[in-house]
Amino acid sequence: MGTKAYLMVKMEMSYARDGHTDGMKELKAMPEIETVEPVSGDYDFVIAATVDAPVRVASVASEIRAKEWVKNLDVLKVEPAAPNPFLDEVCSTPGGECVRWCVQCGMCSASCPNVGKMDYSPRKIIALIRAGRRYDVLTSNSMWVCASCYLCTVRCPKDVKPTELMHALERLSFHHGLRHGATSTPAMYNAFVNSINNNGRVHELGVMSKFYLKTNPLAVLKMIPIGLKLLSRGRMPLKPRKIRGINQLKTIIEKANVLGGAQ
Repeated sequence: MGTKAYLMVKMEMSYARDGHTDGMKELKAMPEIETVEPVSGDYDFVIAATVDAPVRVASVASEIRAKEWVKNLDVLKVEPAAPNPFLDEVCSTPGGECVRWCVQCGMCSASCPNVGKMDYSPRKIIALIRAGRRYDVLTSNSMWVCASCYLCTVRCPKDVKPTELMHALERLSFHHGLRHGATSTPAMYNAFVNSINNNGRVHELGVMSKFYLKTNPLAVLKMIPIGLKLLSRGRMPLKPRKIRGINQLKTIIEKANVLGGAQ
């Protein structure tokens, strides 16, 4: 099992710059290579790869040189990557693997309609993840404020999916028991999911009762007139009704939790 390292390289390609994208995709498809990012200065690219230095570095470099569109490649510097358990955890969570692709251009933050309400912008969230600051990220309100409009995903020049990342961080927040104290969204998520798990459908009275009891019990008093009207018209049953095949649904949910890494 190799260790992660960053290869700073000079690479001369045999085609014009507009052919760069396909070549980068070919490099990223190599099993040892995680990301390939263009940089300015003394190096052309920084390649994040899993290697056993120095033997495997030479082997990876040789494989890249063998590409027909690569005229020359010089590995000028190799730096071992510092351990970052939180970054590894995020990247292993479905939706979080895109963190390593970000070039910190800020397009996601500029596109986000709710960025002004977030503790940290999408760009900064990714920077904090890379810095290993688990507590700061998972106790922020940023993922809970996300509207899932996908504008950041559409506009990202590196195919990063910040919306999917926000969903991944929500799951990690639940897993680690870290919450933002001022947001009630996790409580609503829990009440909603528990209703689905138990009944196969939403029981509105049960969901709202659990939500208000966990967030603001006094606020339920304002909802009593609306609740009475709904009850009188049969729009909100007192007793939850389970769907047929509830056991099959629970089996599906359990398998989905395993695939999604839920605890």
